[in-house]
Amino acid sequence: MAITIPYTFNDRDKSIEYTDGDAGKPLVLLLHGAGGTSLDMTAPDQRGYPHYDYTEPFPPDRDEGWSAYPGVGVWSFTLDNPKEPLISWQQILQDNGFPTATYSQVDSTGPIQSAEDELVVVINKLQMPPAKLELPNLPAKELVILAHSRGGLLARKVLKDHADLVPNLTTVITLDSPHLGSELANLATTLNDVILWFPSSIQPLITQVLGDFANLVAQPAWQELAVGSPFLMDLANGEGALPGVRYFTFGGISVKLTRLLSWVYNLESAIPQWHWPPFHHVIALIEVPVISPVANSVPPVVDEIANGKGDILTADKRCRLPFAVHQTNAINHPECLWDPGLQAQVLSILGDDTGFWE
Repeated sequence: MAITIPYTFNDRDKSIEYTDGDAGKPLVLLLHGAGGTSLDMTAPDQRGYPHYDYTEPFPPDRDEGWSAYPGVGVWSFTLDNPKEPLISWQQILQDNGFPTATYSQVDSTGPIQSAEDELVVVINKLQMPPAKLELPNLPAKELVILAHSRGGLLARKVLKDHADLVPNLTTVITLDSPHLGSELANLATTLNDVILWFPSSIQPLITQVLGDFANLVAQPAWQELAVGSPFLMDLANGEGALPGVRYFTFGGISVKLTRLLSWVYNLESAIPQWHWPPFHHVIALIEVPVISPVANSVPPVVDEIANGKGDILTADKRCRLPFAVHQTNAINHPECLWDPGLQAQVLSILGDDTGFWE
């Protein structure tokens, strides 16, 4: 059950969504990325991110009945069906007894400074005595930060600028966070160029998949993350691990978002039969050759969109920190919000099952 903890920031009334857990387990503070909201961590299926089931087997051939004309070529184009259900970070942590806290960051599409100021307020709020917050069982002894994308840089900035703010912090985990920047921010037009690379007949479908990514990298929040930006240089200058805090970073190396599929007529659809109408139309679903799956087949202009190197928005080699243990997974950027394999890895960290990382 979620409980609302109110707070005020910049004269705005806001709230933290808190879910209770076992008294002996740390509170996990969930931080979303640029352009996101708390729904990233609580209900990612409601955010419109690409979540296609590209492992789903093809359906059987479909009978479209009889026609007066032969059936030749393509019937229609389509994409994979949505993957359901998506288990959020809040849900998987709650299912395993961990209390959680999450909130929607102020101006998540703008520069990080306001988000930093707000996170300080949020952390101070969570460290208030449980009785004052009117919560039954807030485990104030230990805190874990679990952050996606820019949320990881937000956590780093707060911890660098306010090292004494979180004395009970034990673990920081970042998911596909561009710690060393993203070249897509340096080349903001790249994803739009990728969309134009596809034939005009299917560009609306490709825009449906990649359009939000193209819009994101043009926002101030992402431009601040350009490789070599003043923000990143300042953040890294003199930064180090806080004493007693474990750091784990994850990176993705899959740009597979969905397959581009096509219903096509089978051979017999073009052969007349002793029947009126004479043509029996039967269509089969296939993966479009050469240009499918979406994003895998485009020229890998930068590592961020190169399969085996990036996840559409970040490159694995730039998701690392020198003082963190790193793990690479073959998933794309939004899949970090619901991938069960990644969730199992994080649960192993929180359960002190560190053998996985040795």
